[in-house]
Amino acid sequence: MMPDAAELELLILTTDAGRALLAEVAGIARPIPADLTRWRKLAPADWVAAALRVVEGRRKGASKFVRADRMWFDLVGVEQATAEAVARHKARRFAAVPEGVVDLCSGIGGDTLALAESNRVIAVDLDPGMGRRTLWNASVYDVAEKVTTVPSRAEDYEIPPGASIHVDPDRRPGGRARSKDLTGYSPGPEFLRQLASSKRGGAFKLGPASDFETHFDGPDFEVEVVSLGGECKEATAWFGDLASPGIRRRATCLPSGATFADNDGPPGIGPPRAPGTLGAWVFDPDPSLSRSGLLDRFAAVQGLRRIVAGVDFLTGPGLVESPFLASFEVVEALPLDLKVLRREVAMRGLGPLEIKTRGLKTTPEAYRAQLRPEGPNPATLLLIAGHDAPSRAILARRV
Repeated sequence: MMPDAAELELLILTTDAGRALLAEVAGIARPIPADLTRWRKLAPADWVAAALRVVEGRRKGASKFVRADRMWFDLVGVEQATAEAVARHKARRFAAVPEGVVDLCSGIGGDTLALAESNRVIAVDLDPGMGRRTLWNASVYDVAEKVTTVPSRAEDYEIPPGASIHVDPDRRPGGRARSKDLTGYSPGPEFLRQLASSKRGGAFKLGPASDFETHFDGPDFEVEVVSLGGECKEATAWFGDLASPGIRRRATCLPSGATFADNDGPPGIGPPRAPGTLGAWVFDPDPSLSRSGLLDRFAAVQGLRRIVAGVDFLTGPGLVESPFLASFEVVEALPLDLKVLRREVAMRGLGPLEIKTRGLKTTPEAYRAQLRPEGPNPATLLLIAGHDAPSRAILARRV
């Protein structure tokens, strides 16, 4: 019987011949046909293919895991795996659960590794190859003694009494494109809600662009939108004893760990000020605020307002320092006219030029090519188009 992909990759990782081949493959960033020919003289073609998969997985995993160069990934699994910083952020709520944690749909173990730093974890995945990868990666992170793997469908696994639960549903079941509709997840929202109603507590990992509002709104869930490095990574639906009492929405930005919830701010905080006058400062908010629906409340707490309705740039009279805000001091407000902007760029000797757009179909790269900012004076150009307001450009200085 021919070994499957996981078995071949394990041979690459654990045999002298496999490790020698792996070192050869890892040393070439972009293999050419001559490289493949040379490697196939060292090992069978299926071994070479397995080594290429291991190397490519580690390269892809490097943006998510600090020990990626020793880990074992599946090429699809690494794309869906929770980044290490996000997983550790979530794992703090699971700290020291006496009955342990069940990680359903564990994949290559991104969340399992973080959970196992303070808990015993049962990692459940239908694919036995994923279980092998999880145990390998747990060894890399020195938590293997706390991890048990079980090959099973999430819907069929019997949760031990008292255990907390983490679920990372498959967002690409059957190899289809990533789904934003939670009914396309496997397991889907009906099963997840049933878990939430019958178990002590836990979390569901959802795509930040998914329709989580449709399925996990209400007092039984706290939905936390988490960003990392300015990019939304996931929406975590907390339930049971792991949800924060009285909170239905939360925005968290990493790596700072700053968090803002729907009950933050002074009691009786009023609505945000209406969009209008451009202040001396403009702020580009972290996307976790927008995606969680908390941007307007955050603006009200900070005394800021939107520049234009429906556009996420905020403005105010003074500098507001917050991990949630990128701050820009306004230099001049200009019409969004390429001739005018090209003249200003040349006259002021701007370059490099950071360009941010909202409400426009044209990309920043396309504007940059037309403006040709080749001067010695760095600047930022904010380009805004609103539904009921004239388009505008704001020349600013990032602080």
